Amino acid sequence: MARGLLIAALCLAGSAFAGDVRAGGNPMMIGKLVPPYPKGFRSNTGSCVGVGTGIEQLCARSIATLDDDEDRTVQLLAAQFVERVGDQPRWRITDAVPYPALRRDELVAIATCQRNGVDDTGVVAIIDTGADGASELDMLPAVRWAMRLDRGTGKFLRVTPSTVRCYNEGASE
Repeated sequence: MARGLLIAALCLAGSAFAGDVRAGGNPMMIGKLVPPYPKGFRSNTGSCVGVGTGIEQLCARSIATLDDDEDRTVQLLAAQFVERVGDQPRWRITDAVPYPALRRDELVAIATCQRNGVDDTGVVAIIDTGADGASELDMLPAVRWAMRLDRGTGKFLRVTPSTVRCYNEGASE
């Protein structure tokens, strides 16, 4: 009996993220310190979200993707800077939302949006790059979904998409 309990304890200790899984197989990340990421996951994209103008405040928070082994983005993560280990920053995850399902020609713009006409690196939104005339526009309106990272709480908040537009990085010059 004691041997069985010891084996069970060792198995649990050996996989810090293994039992911490959301529906759909995605890990619960809130409160975790990363990197490292859970086995089978990594972050391929991220952006700093400043909380002030001081040098230490420029990247105090961030928005990052959580991607699986097949390079599918499964979550957007909100994080707070904790420390630097060598050249690598470490982050505490403060919130996570499922990555939205995209339609043809849609993409998620991260840190390149405006809300109510003001640049805001804390906004992420779906934009439609295939809309009529989109390739000629410098900015595209958000469609269907937009979120904003609240710098104070570290939580994602829903934003009305009609108040958001994002830079069209594919616009012709």
